[in-house]
Amino acid sequence: MLQPRLLKSRLLPISKQEYITLTLGLALSIVLLFSGNSQQVDYLRRELIDAWAQILKPMRWLQSLPGSRAELATERLRNARLLLENSWLREAALENYRLRALLKFRDASPYELLSARVIARHRDGVSQSFTIDIGEKQGAKKNMPLIVPAGLVGRILRVSKNSSTAQLVLDHNFHAACKIQRSRVDGVIAYEKGNLCLLSQVPKNADVLPGDVVIISGYSSLFPPGLPVGIVEQVDDQNPTLFKDIKVKPFVDFSTVEEVFAIKSFANHGPN
Repeated sequence: MLQPRLLKSRLLPISKQEYITLTLGLALSIVLLFSGNSQQVDYLRRELIDAWAQILKPMRWLQSLPGSRAELATERLRNARLLLENSWLREAALENYRLRALLKFRDASPYELLSARVIARHRDGVSQSFTIDIGEKQGAKKNMPLIVPAGLVGRILRVSKNSSTAQLVLDHNFHAACKIQRSRVDGVIAYEKGNLCLLSQVPKNADVLPGDVVIISGYSSLFPPGLPVGIVEQVDDQNPTLFKDIKVKPFVDFSTVEEVFAIKSFANHGPN
């Protein structure tokens, strides 16, 4: 005789044979229900199919997730490569434009020029200097003036076999004889602080105005006369001394200089 087994839910005792019979009966009822053609059966069938489809949607999304991630990673890599290619092309175009301008400047210059590239920058908080890629083997010599199309950069201070150190206008030991281009007033240019220089030795009664252009004078032994140096930013004649304080901003933006020209030789024709 079959021993009844109580369900955990403590309902009426159901034997194993009765449980199987109940299951088969329910399955047969569902089959018979969906085999009918009544309107109620058709409605129930559609609702159940729709519910099952809603269950399958997230499952399908989860199944496709690894493929989507791989596709996204591939697309990101492709975009990164395109960005790098565009950056290289822009850089090449800008370099080509810059070098063409420098070549045009060299061809039009009245001086014999030696081209050089800046390979290192040195800053000590007070002044700046460059290391350039020309030395004794390339014809570089100490005190050769260094220029760019904008104006005076400095001079070659030390020369090695294949490189040189450039002393810039923004060096506290740099000095050059200059003059105001408009009024021909003479003075001496020297570095002051930041990106400014000071034109000194200019008498208080001298004709100097903000906006005046400062050039190398013919009294300089190192630099050719007429080289543009900078523009007067401020004139202070309230000092207790006999001279004005004239602040000059160099024409050259030293933070962006990548190529320079060394002047191999020039003829000094006297005061300019």
